[in-house]
Amino acid sequence: MGKLKRGRKNQKARVNPIANNSKKNLDKQEIKDENTRNSKILPLINKLKSSVPNDKTMALGAITVLCEDERMRKLLLKEKLVLIIMEQCLNDSNDEIVVESFGLLRNIGIEEGYDVTKYYWRSNIWTAIEAALKKIETSFKFLEESKSLPLAAKTDDEKKPKGKKTSDKSKEQLLFDFTENILSLIVVIASGSEDLYDNVFQKIDPVLKLVIDLINWNIPTMKTSVKLFNSLLDFNYEFASESTEFIQKLNENPQFDLNRLIEYLSSPAQSKNILGKVYIEGIKFHLYEALNQTDNKDAAGTEILNNLISCITTINLDSLKKNLSVVDNAKEPIQKRAPTEMKDIDQQIGGDTLETAQAKVDIQTLEIAIDLITSIWEYISFNEANPQVPATLSSDLIQVILKLAYPSLIELLKFEMQNNEPLELLDKIIVCLNNLCWLFLSSETIPAEWFTDALQLWDLIINISSKKDNLLIQKDCLNVCWGITKTLGREIQPKVNNSMIESLISRCDHLTKQDPTEDNITTLEFFLCSVGFLGSLAPIIDNTEVTGHISQFLLSSTDFFAANRTDEPKANEISIECLNLIYVIFGDMSYSYDYEIYVKNNYNERLQALEPSIKLMYKKIDKNRHPHLKIRAEETWINLGRFIQYKQSERN
Repeated sequence: MGKLKRGRKNQKARVNPIANNSKKNLDKQEIKDENTRNSKILPLINKLKSSVPNDKTMALGAITVLCEDERMRKLLLKEKLVLIIMEQCLNDSNDEIVVESFGLLRNIGIEEGYDVTKYYWRSNIWTAIEAALKKIETSFKFLEESKSLPLAAKTDDEKKPKGKKTSDKSKEQLLFDFTENILSLIVVIASGSEDLYDNVFQKIDPVLKLVIDLINWNIPTMKTSVKLFNSLLDFNYEFASESTEFIQKLNENPQFDLNRLIEYLSSPAQSKNILGKVYIEGIKFHLYEALNQTDNKDAAGTEILNNLISCITTINLDSLKKNLSVVDNAKEPIQKRAPTEMKDIDQQIGGDTLETAQAKVDIQTLEIAIDLITSIWEYISFNEANPQVPATLSSDLIQVILKLAYPSLIELLKFEMQNNEPLELLDKIIVCLNNLCWLFLSSETIPAEWFTDALQLWDLIINISSKKDNLLIQKDCLNVCWGITKTLGREIQPKVNNSMIESLISRCDHLTKQDPTEDNITTLEFFLCSVGFLGSLAPIIDNTEVTGHISQFLLSSTDFFAANRTDEPKANEISIECLNLIYVIFGDMSYSYDYEIYVKNNYNERLQALEPSIKLMYKKIDKNRHPHLKIRAEETWINLGRFIQYKQSERN
């Protein structure tokens, strides 16, 4: 399942394409949508309302496929798809329809985020979930009794006709799919927002009990599918990623035995379950992190990191790419074809081929491992015992980072770029590399080998940034460049040209003129990274004209964001970062550019003019909601007055 997009809101207007009967006022896309609605959407919606099980099953399968496409999903949602599923499918007498319906709600929730998950909760979906959980618990008790039959009874079972045995296996798989869909739906709802998480967490105890009971039921012999077993681990991992309270609850549960789980997943029977091994490392990491086990933090980070790299390096990327290839089936009916016989208990009914399913598991494994590695960099970079003292990295940890982790991440990065991003993990890899850059910056000593690696990483990141228009990816690329610039100092000069700087400043100026959108946070984050990167270049570029242009940009940005965006924390961060960089760039009159830029351009007077807006910005920050930002803003405001006085007296 991977990490979900918590709190992502979709604020786009929902326009009914048939609100205006006059087609002459519709643009080409609306006409196309209207035709699609009449030819595909409405017939499927009508079949979904049918009392005929086959019609309903066919419609659910087709709608599930269509919902993978954003445009088709929007059209279906306009026809009250969610309401129809909740009212007419979740309580259906046909088990397969119920299972498919919960799975579809899960998929829609992942794609649409907060707006839809909030609607689920307000529509009292938890009542349906509780009923489903009771049914699952009862079914597994029955299954457990059947698995515990004496040998004679099992022998009789083996004498069943082939069709009967296949039917039993299909029912078993249906139960496993049902359980997975319900648990993952719970995770999706909880990931919608903090309020939704709190609502779900209040009801989590019976769910957690079921999850732990099913995990223990599979040890020492797997009785469910590996897919369901991993979903049980995923449930614990996802909640542990979000909540210290959940971790405490998990840690205090006498039935949950992490060491037993680790031992089981290390057994020969689980040698191929790489995803399960990664989940265990994730749960272990979050337990270690949340329980404040600061002793041997370095050793724990080294062990978990080493285990994660050992897991992901078993994945053959070329085979993965090949297995992801999808045959063009545009001319075939939009429905799932159920296999004539269940050949494997991990083969989902009517689902992907085994090769495609394994490829998706491999991508999930890589995604979670990258997320964890990213978190580990952040965790070991902070010295809890003395936050003012840089972290000390052991030689063993540095070796694992530079010899195993970093090369693996670079291989993944190159694979994505050379193959048109088949894994869709480019941004996660860049964020992970960014955290690595800042880990070394925050450590007591930067390894000598990293200086060479950082230069090579710069070239890769600049190449990616030049080929990607996506603002999110460009923002993360800038973050890496910022970290590398602070690491290498003047050594980065040959890699930087004036056109790069001018282009970035021009891009930021353009962004300030744009109307705010739902992606405004990404825009502000891009701007903040640009400020940090350019401000770090200014004192080391050895070009007075360029330093002057950057400092002018920092001053105008301070003014713009302090005056116009005082209600947005990210905007406040930009003003704070700009001013702190000004303090560094012009910290000493001996700098060759200080007189030419600061004195001749009357920067002191300009900074004095900024004091009222900076003070107002500081006053408006809510200390309860943003305590750390409030402290930073206060320090920056106080330092502004001191800096102005310092520069006034500096040349007297």
